[in-house]
Amino acid sequence: MLAHVKAGYPNEACGVLADASGTIVKHYPAINAAEHPDDFSIIGPEEALRINNEIDQNDWNYFAYYHSHPRTQAYPSSRDIDYARYWPGTLYIIFSLRDLEHPEIRAFTIHNDRTVSEHPIIIES
Repeated sequence: MLAHVKAGYPNEACGVLADASGTIVKHYPAINAAEHPDDFSIIGPEEALRINNEIDQNDWNYFAYYHSHPRTQAYPSSRDIDYARYWPGTLYIIFSLRDLEHPEIRAFTIHNDRTVSEHPIIIES
């Protein structure tokens, strides 16, 4: 994921993680189809449908929608919160690239009432 969002810099980059029984089974780095990709990310309808079909066909689940914030903190923007209604129950992983040498990563749940809950991230090697 980090390589994908760094490759998209200075624009936002986005993608999806699919899981089965609590294990990540597929990473879908996507093309940012936003009209202004420098400050928003969205997966285009054709690519979103392809991802959705593969996840459904394999009986997987959406685990996370991830994207980058090239110049701001790793926290959901108001547009991220609005957009989250299309990804109910999906974890939001946000990378801040405002310091490219030391990117920041945070994970959130965005609830229907627009509240945001943060989740710890533990990276194991």
